[in-house]
Amino acid sequence: MAWYTDYRLTPDGDGYVLEIYLDMHSTEFSGEYMGSPEENPVTLDKLIKKLAGEKFKDVKINTVKLMVGAVLVASVPFVANFAATPVEAAASSVTALNTTGIVTASKLNVRTGPSTGYSVMHVLWKGNQIKVIGEASGWYQIKLSDGRVGWVSKMYLQLASSRQQKINTVIATAKSLLGTPYVWGGESLAEGGFDCSGLTQYTFKQAGFALSRTSAEQAKQGTAVSRANIQAGDLVFYDITGSGGVNHVGIYIGSGIMIHSPKAGDVVKSTSITTSYWESRFMGARRMF
Repeated sequence: MAWYTDYRLTPDGDGYVLEIYLDMHSTEFSGEYMGSPEENPVTLDKLIKKLAGEKFKDVKINTVKLMVGAVLVASVPFVANFAATPVEAAASSVTALNTTGIVTASKLNVRTGPSTGYSVMHVLWKGNQIKVIGEASGWYQIKLSDGRVGWVSKMYLQLASSRQQKINTVIATAKSLLGTPYVWGGESLAEGGFDCSGLTQYTFKQAGFALSRTSAEQAKQGTAVSRANIQAGDLVFYDITGSGGVNHVGIYIGSGIMIHSPKAGDVVKSTSITTSYWESRFMGARRMF
């Protein structure tokens, strides 16, 4: 005698829910299972997998619901796919990406695979920025700061625009160079360090933008921005010698802070541009993206 009387599939996101209608009179259908279905979800595990493998070999099943008539006695996450293992199935359909995303949900679960049937491995919070490396079936594949790879729903992650990606690259590169020595005429790590415009030229090059070599020349590129409208990624220009012209440049990173390479004997550092010293020497700002 079969241990079930009927079964059916219902759509569930990127897969299906398999509803199995149990035969209460089957010798396989134990009283223990009925007594505590949530505490004994593996009692029929082998039978469920056998049924799914035989009847739905090429179907992705997210959840199995066990029914007695119209009564739900158990709902069990089902992460096996008999056409391939979960990891193999996900990997075969992943489209590679190389961007960043910002979490829009108040709390976002990171799962081990691209469906709610996979276990939660981490939690992200609203405003968190994360590296996105792939997408598949309504999910983004992400890489956490500790190197782990997981999946989040596309509904709750907003990808950075092409412009924002470039800005992120500039700022991330500048931050990675904090502490690098000031070197007059320096424009690469191979030269041991950077002067102010060498630093900006190098960081913008990493984002695919060609800046001129000197701060005075860079001050003629891009679009002029008023002091009140400066945004992260903009270049800020100063006269620190009293010559009346532009002779210093920094990268604005937000919150009143710039990263720059100030002078001989110093290093690449972050500095507030809201102090009287820098405000009195401000010559303008330019936006390259």
